[in-house]
Formats: sequence, C-alpha cells, structure tokens
Amino acid sequence: MQDAKANRLDAETRKRLALEFLDTLATRDLAQVLSRMTDEPSWAFFKQQFPGREGVEAILRAAYELYEPGSQDRDIDAVYCDGDTVLIKTTMRARTFKGEDYENLYIMIVHFEGEKIRHVEEFMDTAYGNEKFAGWEMSS
Repeated sequence: MQDAKANRLDAETRKRLALEFLDTLATRDLAQVLSRMTDEPSWAFFKQQFPGREGVEAILRAAYELYEPGSQDRDIDAVYCDGDTVLIKTTMRARTFKGEDYENLYIMIVHFEGEKIRHVEEFMDTAYGNEKFAGWEMSS
C-alpha cells in the first residue's frame, strides 16, 4: 500500500492542474474535460447539484449553448490552494448566444482526488447572468 503522502500533490501542481482544467473547458471537448475528472465527478452551480458524468456533461452542454464558439476568454485574478482544494477567481468574457458582449466574475472551487478533479463548485453574479441569458432554456 502506498503512503498517502506520496499521492498528495503540492499546491503549485494542483493550481496548475486546475488552471489547465479551465483552459480545457473552453475547448468544448467533453471527452477531454471528463478525462481530467474522476470516474464519478460532480458539479455544483450554487446549490444545484449535477452528479456523475451525466451531470457534468449537462452543465457543460448548457455553457456551450450560452456562448458563441471561440468567443470565451478569461483573466485569472487569483488562485489559492489549501490541501486538495483550489479556489480560482476569474473574469470571463464572451459573446452570448444572442450575440451580446458578456463579462462576469466567477469563483470556481475545484476539489481534487489525487490528480483528478472530483467536484467543481461554480459561483458568479447571477443577476447579471440572468439579464444576459434571458430567453435561453436548457436543452434536454
């Protein structure tokens, strides 16, 4: 049995992996995104839970519908790591499905299990998001 400390990544490695994960989200390649996650990942958008690979796929499909392909760009404002958790403060810019400019602050909390992401928590300015995405309905 391997020592648990041997399986722990240092803070800089976790931060790098979390930032690479955000870059992968922008590629719209679900297989690539899921390859960075555990076998049973989950995603939370505020209190709404999206469990399992199907849940992660659903939230990513929604994000891909909300923004024009290739329009997303982000600034990383801060990155913090504590143990297996990385917190990223990021400003994301894009063009919405309605062709409007979009700029919003996000907090992403990324929980690791070894080198894979087990759970993502996503927070943003919902009042602004609701205004920009009015009229959109999640496809099934």
